Amino acid sequence: MDSELNRPTWQLPPGVSRGTWDYVHRDSIATEYDTFHSGHPLLEFDRRLVLEVAGKIRSDKAQGVPVALDLGCGTGRVMMPLAESGWRVLGLDLSQSMLGEVRSKSSSGAGESIGLVRGNLAQLGCLQDASVDLAYCLYSSIGMVQGRVHRRGMLRHIARSLQVGGEFIVHVHNRGTWWFDPGGVRRGVGDWIRSRRDKSWEFGDRVYAYRGLPSMYLHIFSQRELREDLRQAGFTIRRWIRLNRTSSGELRLGWYLPYFRAGGYIAVARKSQ
Repeated sequence: MDSELNRPTWQLPPGVSRGTWDYVHRDSIATEYDTFHSGHPLLEFDRRLVLEVAGKIRSDKAQGVPVALDLGCGTGRVMMPLAESGWRVLGLDLSQSMLGEVRSKSSSGAGESIGLVRGNLAQLGCLQDASVDLAYCLYSSIGMVQGRVHRRGMLRHIARSLQVGGEFIVHVHNRGTWWFDPGGVRRGVGDWIRSRRDKSWEFGDRVYAYRGLPSMYLHIFSQRELREDLRQAGFTIRRWIRLNRTSSGELRLGWYLPYFRAGGYIAVARKSQ
């Protein structure tokens, strides 16, 4: 494990930053994940949304057991209740420790309905065509994929894995809120200038200290960016949710300056015919 953790940056998998690599190899991130995020309103909001969409898909499915794909499954906070409701769920995460937490939770009950794969979100060629009824990537996990080319490639593989009419749910943070943060205007302008000078840096990229890690990476989206990436991958957006600043629910008066007011976005998209 130590040799893998200390892998040189140039040998990291596609789309994986140094900060992300360190994140997935720190055991405490996984073992303390549930406690650290306990009570965050977004985690209950998106879980209810997934179960709502899943319930509709299952009622429409003529026969067979529906299959879901949990991308960046973490400790299984969504896949566990989904499996308990009668779904077969494949969880994919780059963190072996996260997958270990899921195994511990699923040792009884719905364990037989859960499959786990250690994998990179930017390398989803292993997914079988038209094998999934529902896929979801929550809590801005797609933002941990570095490089728009890799994020778009990820979305194309997800679309390929879905059956025609299959649903995909994705959450991202909104970079429009930067402008209201302390020093946000200066940082936003500086970030935009850097993106024009440095080909390895994209407008919306952010590196920051997080839970003892000095250089956590996350890409923060604009509404237009996510919409275009989904369209390019072959999705049709059927529901667009603008979250409020605390991500505790939908943004009221969402039509009024949503770029500056929305804390994030959740898209419910369908694979195009």
